[in-house]
Amino acid sequence: MSSFGFPATSAISAAASASPSANPISIGSGLASSVRGESTDSSEPATTTPGTPPADPTTTATTATATATTVTPSARTTATTATGALPDVGLPGVNVPSCRSAKRPVVLLHGSFSTTASNFSALSRALRTSGRCVYALDYGNGGVLSIRSSADQFTAFVATVRTLSGSTEVDVIGYSQGGLVLRTALHFNGLVGQVDTAVLLAPSWHGTTARLAGSIPAALCPACADQAAGSPLLRALDAGGELAAGVHYAEISTRADVVVTPINSQIPIGPASRVRSAVVEDLCPGLVTDHIQLPATRAAISWTLSALDTNGRPASNGLTC
Repeated sequence: MSSFGFPATSAISAAASASPSANPISIGSGLASSVRGESTDSSEPATTTPGTPPADPTTTATTATATATTVTPSARTTATTATGALPDVGLPGVNVPSCRSAKRPVVLLHGSFSTTASNFSALSRALRTSGRCVYALDYGNGGVLSIRSSADQFTAFVATVRTLSGSTEVDVIGYSQGGLVLRTALHFNGLVGQVDTAVLLAPSWHGTTARLAGSIPAALCPACADQAAGSPLLRALDAGGELAAGVHYAEISTRADVVVTPINSQIPIGPASRVRSAVVEDLCPGLVTDHIQLPATRAAISWTLSALDTNGRPASNGLTC
């Protein structure tokens, strides 16, 4: 199984300017590919996090409005803290302990059979350029361990991010399985009050009816079994309600999704004051994408930035397509 993965801004332009990769998508590997000129290749030059000019003149500072501490490329190495460690996830400017921003920290959750680098290369660039500190962990041994165990990993990671950043809350972007990991952590792990905005990209929020989810033995991929529609995990979550107190949800899908099906199962159930959803082809007619490519599209990046800027109430027009 592959990943269960406003007006134009400088952040969107920066994310979309990389050269497309020559490698095709590999279903099952979770490797993202370029979409309409956007590369998910993580071999970009290292940049600084938003803020003051870099101490190293060879390092290019990102464009940002928020004040932050400048970090050099060496900060990509694992940083041990009093509460844990920030891993090197292979994306420049992600998991920099000294990063500071007036905006809430953003935590990325990748999909099944995936990594942060394979799902979020383009999006992480846009987030950093918009003035945000970005954090991520490669959870669940590539997203195959049980959702509950991955939710535990995520919960501990959020505690580390909050301690390092000094922020009481984080925003979370969950792609595919990452959306269900977030839902599970909010329900079972006491994260209420620690997450403000949840941006969901093709999430397996209510699981999937796709045959592949149930065809992989649970012993090989517990997360696959957890994501099959009607699984014990999903029944337990449904019994506890859809939405976590204080969290605003913004969800985007693609009609071409054959991984998390049906696509309306991706939407959290709740009032419009708490949940906003969109189908990317409605926002950008003529766009050709699918489940794996969605996070790297200009439309999804634009929607995500809008959702973060509006506390989960993204614009339905004026997006960059």
